[in-house]
Amino acid sequence: MPGSAYLPLHGGHTPPKLFRYMVSLATPLLRYMYEEIGGEELLERLANPFFFQALGATLGFDWHSSGVTTVLTGVLEKALPQADIGIKLVGGKGRKGRSVPEQVMSDKSLSEEERQGLIRISRTVAKTDTVMLQDGYEIYHHALLYIDGERWIVIQQGMNTSIGYARRYHWSHREGLNPSLTEPHIAIMTERYEEGIINLTAKESEEAKKTMLDIIRDGALKRELQRLIERADTGLNRWLGIEDRVKVPSEVLVLPRKIDWEEVRRIYMDKPSNYQELIGYKGFNKATVRALALISSLVYGEEPSWRDTVKYTFTVGGKDGVPYPVDYPTYRRVIDFIREAVENSGLEARRRREMLRRLRNTL
Repeated sequence: MPGSAYLPLHGGHTPPKLFRYMVSLATPLLRYMYEEIGGEELLERLANPFFFQALGATLGFDWHSSGVTTVLTGVLEKALPQADIGIKLVGGKGRKGRSVPEQVMSDKSLSEEERQGLIRISRTVAKTDTVMLQDGYEIYHHALLYIDGERWIVIQQGMNTSIGYARRYHWSHREGLNPSLTEPHIAIMTERYEEGIINLTAKESEEAKKTMLDIIRDGALKRELQRLIERADTGLNRWLGIEDRVKVPSEVLVLPRKIDWEEVRRIYMDKPSNYQELIGYKGFNKATVRALALISSLVYGEEPSWRDTVKYTFTVGGKDGVPYPVDYPTYRRVIDFIREAVENSGLEARRRREMLRRLRNTL
């Protein structure tokens, strides 16, 4: 489901009162949805970027702010354990996102195989949106939500400070423990298409990816990069015209500044058989991918994709007063309504009392 949303970078913090209300409303709402549609369907809906965006607006956060990702993730981190529906969230902004492996390893409800699988998924997703999709947005938020080792989603966000925008990347568990690296996103939420990016996740990049894998497995990267530099020095534009090569945007004709040749040599010695294996190497980084992509295009004629891949409503207002300030009396009535829905549902009595007590304490 491709789509876009306006996500300018916003700083500051959510008012503590609003955050408490958001958690208070989210907790029974999540529980109620769980009772209606089940945990797996709820997890999949959270992976849907339109549902995620609308849920943030429903809870009172600005739909057009980059902060909806980090704040809603923080709300879910608090609300999911209280709702007790079997969906867990690890990671978050900055250091919390980098701590996903440690958090997953501490979850004793998972088997060792499930823990290792989820860690591998987390790293694969992060590396894909950093290295295989070089779109100018640096990942700074990474959250993994899961029920078990086979049912998971990842929501991460990158920022481009030079233009003041963010984009959010949505992944789901459709491929189990081995997610496909071709068109893998549910959607990428962004304000604009970018020019001159490297997109190895696009279907059009399949042949180029095979060529790139062959180059690094054959140990030819250094030699071919030197060939490319020599041709660039003798008039790259003339060479392109004479050979009738596909013209590529000048923005992408930027040679990598530094490549870790020791790491590249280690990849060559190991000879990974596919990109799922290749992506785990430290040496398979932005610089190496850029070199491989340019060689594939300009030397071998296998063109990778340079194409970027990329409706909400309010219920109680928005944090920044857009389109109007948070209406707390209405917010209280909404919480009361959801509280009554939970009270009249089939929840076990003790569990229901605990949820209602938390609502009363907040109000």
